[in-house]
Amino acid sequence: MLLLLVALGGFSFTMIRGAVETIPPAVVTVGRLWVGAAFLYVIMRHAGRRFPPLIDSTSGSQTLNVEWRWMILLGVIGYVTPFFIFPWAQQFVESGLAGIYMAFMPIWTVVLAYFLVGESLGPRKMIGFLLGLVGVLMLMGPEVVGLAQNAALIPQAAMLFATLCYAIFAVLTRKAPLIKPRVFTAGTLLCAAIFSTPILLATDLNVSAWSLTGVLNVIGLGLGPTGLAGIIIVILIQRVNAGFMALANYLTPIWAVAMGALIFHERLAASSFIALAVILAGVAISQRQGSQRPTAPTTVKPDNQTTI
Repeated sequence: MLLLLVALGGFSFTMIRGAVETIPPAVVTVGRLWVGAAFLYVIMRHAGRRFPPLIDSTSGSQTLNVEWRWMILLGVIGYVTPFFIFPWAQQFVESGLAGIYMAFMPIWTVVLAYFLVGESLGPRKMIGFLLGLVGVLMLMGPEVVGLAQNAALIPQAAMLFATLCYAIFAVLTRKAPLIKPRVFTAGTLLCAAIFSTPILLATDLNVSAWSLTGVLNVIGLGLGPTGLAGIIIVILIQRVNAGFMALANYLTPIWAVAMGALIFHERLAASSFIALAVILAGVAISQRQGSQRPTAPTTVKPDNQTTI
């Protein structure tokens, strides 16, 4: 499942870049959220599952259901905020540099998970995650420094903040009430789509400039990196922990480089294989400690682990 998440994430930045060439970033964000929400709603209903009641009246007062409160909160933090930031920032920043900034997300995640949900944070885990970051930088090569120097400072800072939002989302998902992943993800995306739509009122849509390729990229973003990836993220966080799910951000650059070699016949330098070894070593080191004895409270009952 982690490898599938890596594959989906490997395509996202390329599709965003292709979409914002003719479609306003705000439309890209709102569009992918509605496509993802609709896609997951169909999947959820096909499985015979339903959303929880919107209003909770068990205590005698009409209040918003606690499950919906969590889905609204996580929809805003994990989808609305970073989904607006990345398309906007990628108008000024190369896709490769955007991928590099995503490699900071695992570092945010393991630190927040330690303080908020009690996931282990020993020296070995931190060394492993830092080693993975070093491997990502090696994989992308010295030109990354040039990209960072040439790119605008504010978009880079915004992307770094977006990765922090992703990390907060991952950790809070661990603390959220136990909800079936399909229901949880569909509800979270629906809330994100609803809360993001008003921005279109202040956006120059300019529909005549949209290209078919741009529209297809938005649909692809909604189905894959938004919808399907959203279910996988929730499953991994509930079954293992937030830190394990965050490892996808180290492995995604490997996928990007491999696809470049297979599809576009890009030649792999010897340094790429060294970087690959460093990344995998970092992943192995970080997980060796985490697999001994988890300290985070278990949120999924054994008899629920095979159902989504």
